[in-house]
Amino acid sequence: MTPALIIIGFPANYAVGISLAWVTGNSVIGTIRHRKLGNVDMKLGLITTITAMGGIEVGVRIINWATAAGLADKIVLSISMCTLLIIGTYTLLESIRRKRRLERMPGPGVKTAADTRVTTLSHKLQRVNLPPRLHFAKSGITVSLWILLVIGFFAGMVIGIIGVGGGIILVPAMIYLIGLPSFTAVGTSLYQIIFSAGFGTIRHTMSGNVIIFASLIMLVASSIGVQFGALVTRYVRGISVRFVLGISILIAALGALLKLLNVIGDKPNAFLETGSTAVIFTGMGLAVLIIITLFTMAQRYRSGKSIPAWLEAFMSPEDFSA
Repeated sequence: MTPALIIIGFPANYAVGISLAWVTGNSVIGTIRHRKLGNVDMKLGLITTITAMGGIEVGVRIINWATAAGLADKIVLSISMCTLLIIGTYTLLESIRRKRRLERMPGPGVKTAADTRVTTLSHKLQRVNLPPRLHFAKSGITVSLWILLVIGFFAGMVIGIIGVGGGIILVPAMIYLIGLPSFTAVGTSLYQIIFSAGFGTIRHTMSGNVIIFASLIMLVASSIGVQFGALVTRYVRGISVRFVLGISILIAALGALLKLLNVIGDKPNAFLETGSTAVIFTGMGLAVLIIITLFTMAQRYRSGKSIPAWLEAFMSPEDFSA
């Protein structure tokens, strides 16, 4: 959202503040829905919130300094592009590898074993024997408190600088660094971001970086999408979340890159300006189309109708309708 707001003309500091305000409201709506579906680990969310707020404070101060120095657009777009590119590439490649692994499993209705949901890195971090070690029954993991505090702080700092929500930073971190199931990571990050993004919104409002009316317009428009997106998680596997997330992030990275090239140029370039706008909004439309397609195919799959073979690995074999 932050690169999109910059692309349509908002200064970077306002784009970050507006995005955080929108994220806060969006997270409240999403958390309510995901908690009903059992996707929220409240204990884990509260712990990561504490250090995330400290990281956000650092991020806000960096943005205020960059704005005063006239470098906000370049810094926000540069950090956004690098963050999106790294996380998007890793997420998409991992989801494709996991999909191929699922396709090799015998039987069309096989449930995903726990060890196929945990990465090598998360295994190593979970084994770090640095007390206190906390167990989270809801997520089914045990991890050192210090690991959670470090992840929360750096995630919060990035959130404070580029105004992102939990999807881009916290969801991949919880999946790949801590080892949470994808749906639990989505629900828990939404819950956590209520507090951390809310704090960031307050700090950016104090700095004059928030236009509340713009955030409210976006919130009203997105509230329906949040409900539908949460509903889809009942019918698809966790890799579907990561697959859509990876594609969306990489498209956003390309849009941010085009806008950055336009900003650092000697004079505005109409091709780059138009291209960045087209990429961002086409990417949003593509993500929505993929989600609707997955939901439609899942309905057919549940009713026993045929679907393309390459989509079967995305479908959940569990019946949540009971």
